Amino acid sequence: MAKKNQGIANYVHTGGFNRLAGRPSAPGSWQPERSSWQWKTFLVISGMAFLLTGMFFVIF
Repeated sequence: MAKKNQGIANYVHTGGFNRLAGRPSAPGSWQPERSSWQWKTFLVISGMAFLLTGMFFVIF
């Protein structure tokens, strides 16, 4: 029985398991955060593309 759980025990300590478990502070699961201006710029560009595409199909 110990052999069966050994693979799970090894996996528990990996970053993949920590991300699945929702533990951002666990070892191996750190990910850099986007800076605020990059995120806002992405949202503005995406929003403008969405609106312009919609207006194109309404007008033409």
